[in-house]
Amino acid sequence: MINDVPFHKWLLVVVELFRHNIKIAFRNMLKYKSQTFINILGLATGLTCFALSTLWIRYETSFDSSHKNAKQLYVIYTPTSWSPNGNIGNFFSIPYAAYLKENFAEIANATPIITHSPTTGKSIILEGVEIPSKIIAVDSNFINMFDLKILEGSRDFLNPSSGSMAITREKARQLFGNNNPIGKRITTNGETYTIGAVISGMPKPSNYQFDFIMPFYEYLIELPRSWNFSSANIIIELFPGTDIHAFEKKLKEHLPLIDYAHAPRMSGMFPLPLNKMRYTDPFIERDVKIQDIFIFSISGLIIVLCSLFNYFISLTHRFHIRQKELALRMVFGASGFSLHAMLTVEFLLTLFIAVVLGILLTQLFYEPFLMISKIQMDLSSIYRESFMYLGIFIPVSLLFIGLILYIFRSKNLNYSIRRGDKKLFGKISIVTQLVISMVFFFCTGIIQKQMFFLRHSREMGFSIQNRGLIMDVPRELREVLVNRLKQIPEITEVIDMNGMSVIFPGNGNRFGFVESSMAERPDGGENLVQVYSVSPELIDFYELKLSAGEMLTASDPESFVLISEETAKMYGWNDPVGQRLFNGKYTVKGMVKNVYSYGPTLQNQPAAYSLEKRPSRNASVLFKYREGMWKSCKEKIEQLMEAVEYADMKRINTLLNLDTICNFEEQYNKFLKSEIALYKLFSFFSTICILICIFGFVSLVSLTCKERRKSIAIRKINGATSGDILVNFAKEYAVLLMIGSVIAFFTGYFFMQSWLEHYVIRTGIPAWIYLFIFSVMSLVIVFCVGHQVYKASIERPSEVIKTE
Repeated sequence: MINDVPFHKWLLVVVELFRHNIKIAFRNMLKYKSQTFINILGLATGLTCFALSTLWIRYETSFDSSHKNAKQLYVIYTPTSWSPNGNIGNFFSIPYAAYLKENFAEIANATPIITHSPTTGKSIILEGVEIPSKIIAVDSNFINMFDLKILEGSRDFLNPSSGSMAITREKARQLFGNNNPIGKRITTNGETYTIGAVISGMPKPSNYQFDFIMPFYEYLIELPRSWNFSSANIIIELFPGTDIHAFEKKLKEHLPLIDYAHAPRMSGMFPLPLNKMRYTDPFIERDVKIQDIFIFSISGLIIVLCSLFNYFISLTHRFHIRQKELALRMVFGASGFSLHAMLTVEFLLTLFIAVVLGILLTQLFYEPFLMISKIQMDLSSIYRESFMYLGIFIPVSLLFIGLILYIFRSKNLNYSIRRGDKKLFGKISIVTQLVISMVFFFCTGIIQKQMFFLRHSREMGFSIQNRGLIMDVPRELREVLVNRLKQIPEITEVIDMNGMSVIFPGNGNRFGFVESSMAERPDGGENLVQVYSVSPELIDFYELKLSAGEMLTASDPESFVLISEETAKMYGWNDPVGQRLFNGKYTVKGMVKNVYSYGPTLQNQPAAYSLEKRPSRNASVLFKYREGMWKSCKEKIEQLMEAVEYADMKRINTLLNLDTICNFEEQYNKFLKSEIALYKLFSFFSTICILICIFGFVSLVSLTCKERRKSIAIRKINGATSGDILVNFAKEYAVLLMIGSVIAFFTGYFFMQSWLEHYVIRTGIPAWIYLFIFSVMSLVIVFCVGHQVYKASIERPSEVIKTE
């Protein structure tokens, strides 16, 4: 009886079966070594990239999600004319927090917070050593809203007159070890403080992570003077159950009625969830946008799917080649279980090797990944993430193997023995491989073309090549600095920006306001125009492009202005020359092309360029330098900046997180950080995916030729030459290439048009790209088919017929 067989004998049988299947699996992997290699490489790369990118997405979406009241916390924003990112801002006067809580019953609590400003600084000095630190200024409401605990000391540090600060336990251990930090003295921004409390930190990750908490300066909270300083973010906590849509509408329609004469009258305020602030706030600098991380993740998943597709197609194709053999095995007693075990062991062995290779890839790219993503995580956590996805991936893949085996076994054995050539299946497989290869080839080409276009296009409306800027030079130093810059041989032109606006980079002097023009907008909206004070020399420096009318000259009155195309569009002016702005104050002399000085993905704001000067104490200095001389030019300017008289200017720019010396090209590339990262990642993924598909295509052609060896041999016996056979194959694959091209180009065009729509200046998709990709794939097919047909044609027909 079967039940009487001892357990150890059953175990020996299982071990022997497993050993036998391992041997067969290795034999099959070596037999189809090129297909096996590319499948393993694709699975390893895809699984690694998919796991890392998914981990990255979960990190980006987890900021401030662990607070007990996370769903009720919001940050207040308002429309603004000066924001370099999306035309919104989140800087308010400190009293706005109390004002909002007082005037909106939906708000349970509100708190102002200042981060990364000249008030808070970015470092502390301890015993003469400067230590980078995150310092914020808050009030007691902040501590209550986020349930922070005073671990040692007292709350007195929140009193501006106390001269004390609080430190987190983590930072205290880093700086003082096990010693008590209370009473220690530190310096920041030239002010000395005593550590008066140890406080628990914010749960990580958080948008408002900190090492030190300091009180607000007295002038920032002294009414009515405090209304003049818009330097704080306002965080509110809504009561549970609040209708956020109704509250948002109420907030947008509210116009603050403040008794103080200097209070800003902000309107259109709206809330953004704190736990979504990380990827929605335009002020948060990030190397890669979250939508590009999603593309990163999807690309990794596609690589996995392409590898699996190749594996299953290859497996199915081998089934067709070996149909007679496998059918006869089943006739002579081979069970479905043994066939399934054989296929499962082969797949698991392939996957095991891919996982080992994936671990090596993770080890290799671990540090670069952490540098790009800014994730604080050890390797063990990343491995846990990867194996979690493997736990989902393996059962699904085994289900597909079982489905293939079920389809094979469900066919009649006699049918399998008599009919071994399944042309339709092979053609569908080849067309699918062609489509995948060409779609990735097409998308990679368009991304590369768009990146080249963004770096070299004149459509941005101004020039950035060989130009630089020195930020916010005090009045008493500018004349001397301008003269010294003119003596540097690498510099060809210098402009003192006193009274004028910096058009680019986006951190210079700007003047924007809501006009009360006599002209009406067609849509009835608000006439918000950003006004730049310029001179004819400044217009020439930026090389603004005239599209209608005439340029401003030195002899023109201050009432003449240039407007951008966006301004004319806003008013619905087909012929803007001679039109009046600001209740007749200005007359339009000409129209220039839109200046996309905030990057290629943001809509241009209506702009006007006026000769009216607006002098200020600090102003920037612009300069041009000779082609290829930036490095030596910058070195000589830095030597000038080392002078003692420029120390305060450099310190203020450092506190504001601004570069004292800016290169226009480098500054513009900062707008493209995410696109550049996406381009590199997608190019890598596309290369892998294209290689997988091409190798898969080559393997399918090879398998097809093996499948048709007998028919080729018979045709040769009947007098067909290798050229005849090659022409016959070429006709067949030309039709398949045409079908695949049509599908691939329509698919690629749809995806890339959607991607390009994110850019306000974008490249076209010319016909030569389609012709180039079609030509390359034609050459690949000619090489693959020709090589395989040549191998088949040199075989002796008699030997082929005997073996078949």
